[in-house]
Amino acid sequence: MKATIRITVPWGNRTRWLALLAMMVCLSACVGLGLRPGPREPAPDPYFNHLFNRTGNGWTGGDGTLSVALADGRTLWLFGDSFLGTVNPDGTRPEETPLVRNCIVIQHGETLTTRTGGCPADPEAFFPPLPPGQWCWPADATVQNEKVLILLHSFRQGRPRLWDWQWTGTAVAELGLPQLHIERITPLAVANNVMYGAILERAEATYIFGVEERGSARWMHVARAPPGDFLGPWAFFDGKGWSPDPAATRPVLNGVSTQFAVVALADGLALVTMDNRVPFGADLVMYRAAAPRGPWRGPCRLYHAPEADGELVAYNPFIHPQFTAAGRLLVSYNLNHVSDPTALYRNATIYRPRFVRIDSTACPAP
Repeated sequence: MKATIRITVPWGNRTRWLALLAMMVCLSACVGLGLRPGPREPAPDPYFNHLFNRTGNGWTGGDGTLSVALADGRTLWLFGDSFLGTVNPDGTRPEETPLVRNCIVIQHGETLTTRTGGCPADPEAFFPPLPPGQWCWPADATVQNEKVLILLHSFRQGRPRLWDWQWTGTAVAELGLPQLHIERITPLAVANNVMYGAILERAEATYIFGVEERGSARWMHVARAPPGDFLGPWAFFDGKGWSPDPAATRPVLNGVSTQFAVVALADGLALVTMDNRVPFGADLVMYRAAAPRGPWRGPCRLYHAPEADGELVAYNPFIHPQFTAAGRLLVSYNLNHVSDPTALYRNATIYRPRFVRIDSTACPAP
């Protein structure tokens, strides 16, 4: 004898039950077809945006915003031009606020410790300029053989006006662990007009991506070093294979910004950059590839920097893979005023990184 089970649904709840039943049918069908839910929308990350909203006791604003995870759980943050000192309660900076060309910030839990050169009363850049009259900006970093290796770009001022500077070369700084003191800075002997500045560690090699500027166009090149030997002999992708001759390098992608980041995902490589196909583009985009040499496919639009309004520009996007959570990458970008440096004193919030979460599946795999 079969038992009959009757479910009585009140009329007022039938619409809700029907909707739930439809959703269950849809989910069952999706699972049966092997489909996954689509990527989640990008969104600002409240934790890191709050963490770097600093008003005193060290770094209070800057650009660059690179990071590298250390084996003891700390994170080393590297910044370019940086404001120190304090911020007024009304959000302005005092006119005498110190500005250094670079500094490091050591994160241990929620504690941030700023390190510069010089002394507290007269701070200087953490990484000193190699030739006098120039300065260094960090480009990217990695950890090998108990040292942090940092690519530094050296610049000099051109005409005395905003944004007019010239890249003069690249060097590698070595910081000893765990103290993070500078042990040496070695000029990079690569003369091919490519500004190398994005590092990707792989089992077979360490890959270094760089930018060649041709007018307003920026072309990406790629080199590689032996695994675990960043300062060893580099080889350069020449369009077909790897050559020891720096001059043999050939570009693999057009449209990247001056600085960008490359990360390995489960289904290939991802490159995040500002969309340099338009001047001062405010879109963060992603390219995908199966291998560092490409082919790189894209771009796929990820996020539009809402603060960029013609007077403020967004730039220097970087990925912080050690903070990936639930498949969502942590990406930062920086803001600056196009023509008025005093705006950074009137509003201290401008010259600070913005952090957003990007779904790692936002763009199709190569």
